[in-house]
Amino acid sequence: MEQAKQSNTAGVATRFDSEEKVSRREIESLLTQKEALELFEIRDGDLVNKVARGRRAKPGCLAGSPNGDGYLRVRVKGAQFRVHRIIWLMTYGRWPEGQIDHVNGVRDDNRIENMREVTAQGNQRNQHIRIDNTSGVTGVALEGGLWTARIKVSGKKIRLGRFSTLSEATAARKAAELVLGFHPNHGATDEARKFGRRRSAVPQVKRVA
Repeated sequence: MEQAKQSNTAGVATRFDSEEKVSRREIESLLTQKEALELFEIRDGDLVNKVARGRRAKPGCLAGSPNGDGYLRVRVKGAQFRVHRIIWLMTYGRWPEGQIDHVNGVRDDNRIENMREVTAQGNQRNQHIRIDNTSGVTGVALEGGLWTARIKVSGKKIRLGRFSTLSEATAARKAAELVLGFHPNHGATDEARKFGRRRSAVPQVKRVA
């Protein structure tokens, strides 16, 4: 759920007059592929303004500002949209029905080949390693002198076993991920995910909302 606020000058529907919670589907219904293509172009995963959309949003400038969750957002018609979903709309002519998973885990790497449409469960199978992890391996922890491996599937935690070495527990965890269809990047650190990411061909200019 996201919040949106009406901008009367932008012609936003009256249901967005107040700061009420509205569904993503309602917000995305405000913008069509045709409108998006008139406003933006895509350059190597970046959204670039084609026209002036305000005092700061000038033609040729990168559109979108980073949010606290690592994704880029852009304001159109008084509502906030995630840049990666707009790029999907412009490319395929429709909004994603589910969530978008960034294959390499870098949330502002919006090259179309780095995005795949997934369910919420599918998105959970390509997650960063938790910051409170102490073993360096997702799903593995030292408990009572032994390494315990676990995996979470459909909201249920499954214990894979207890092992005398970290490498054995890691092998059990990785084998389970492979069988259950987890992405190879699942559990990787931010640094590992960003390694090898191509730099944008767009001149590095200040992003604008």
